[in-house]
This record gives sequence, structure tokens and C-alpha cells, in this order.
Amino acid sequence: MVTTTTGWTTREMHLAREWGKRAAAAQHAHYYLATNLRRRNLALGIPVVILSAIVGTALFASLAASTDSFPLGMRLAVGSVSLIAAVLAAIQTFLRFAERSERHAQAADWYSAIRREIDELLALPADKRGESKKTLDGLRKEFNKAGQTYPEIGETTWARFAPTFGVDEPVVVLEEAPRDRQESSH
Repeated sequence: MVTTTTGWTTREMHLAREWGKRAAAAQHAHYYLATNLRRRNLALGIPVVILSAIVGTALFASLAASTDSFPLGMRLAVGSVSLIAAVLAAIQTFLRFAERSERHAQAADWYSAIRREIDELLALPADKRGESKKTLDGLRKEFNKAGQTYPEIGETTWARFAPTFGVDEPVVVLEEAPRDRQESSH
């Protein structure tokens, strides 16, 4: 194991840099998901507000007019719009876009703080970095807390962001199962 003049081994420095890349990728992936969910919330929420306003206005108009003067077609249209607004509101509530967006924004902020901590660590003079084991343990614990506390990014989003930040994914090599003797003799 090669120890640098900082007291940190080259492997420890490499690990800190890799964790910095992972923190940056996770930060940006979570911000992306937060923005995406916020947009979905608005895409459902704005029509709900508009449709509810239309229904409310139409109901006041129907109350002002006698039931006979309010055409059946208009009453059916108002009922249909009301039903659509209720369904959209129920979907919005069930999917919890706003809540999920907030959780991803919080995760992004946490990963951002971890990334800044690593950036600071790497920028410090050698004698100010502290003991490598203690420092890396602290960073690992922060990563673990963030991973346990906040929603997952998902493989598709991670695959999109990890390469952008130069994250070296470990390559998993599966051993090939031994072939049957009969198979190999043909």
C-alpha cells in the first residue's frame, strides 16, 4: 500500500474522490427527480383548480336560474367536469407528487453537503485532513444515513447520471456454471 505525503494512502485518496463523484451524481439525480415530480404535481394540480373553478361557477349559475331553464346538456357537462376534477384530485393525492418531490430535494441537499465536505477534504493541505480512517468512516456513515433516510433514485436515473460524473461502477463478473460432460463432448 502506497502512502502519500499526506498520511493517506493512494487508495484512500482514490476512494474519497470516487465518493465525491457518487455524491455529485446522487445530488443531481435527486434534484432531477424533485423537479420532475414537481412538474407532474403542477400538471395535475392546475387542471384540478381550473376544473373546480368551472364547476363552482356553473353550480352558482344553476342555483341562480330555475332548474327548468338550466339545460340538461349543461347539467351533464358540469357533472362530467366535476367528476374529472375529482378523479384528477384523487390521482394527485394518491401519487403524492409534492411530498415525493420534497423528499428528493432534501436528499439532493444532503448529498450536496456530503459532496462539499469531500471537496473541502480534498482541497485541504495534507496536514489538515485528519486521520484517514476516521474521516472516511464519517463520510461512509453520512452516505448510509442518506441512503436509509431518503427515497431511492432508481436504476434508470442512476444509469443516466452516474456516467456523467465519472462514477466507476464495480463490474460484477459471474462465474460460468461448469458444463455437463455430455455437453462438452458434442
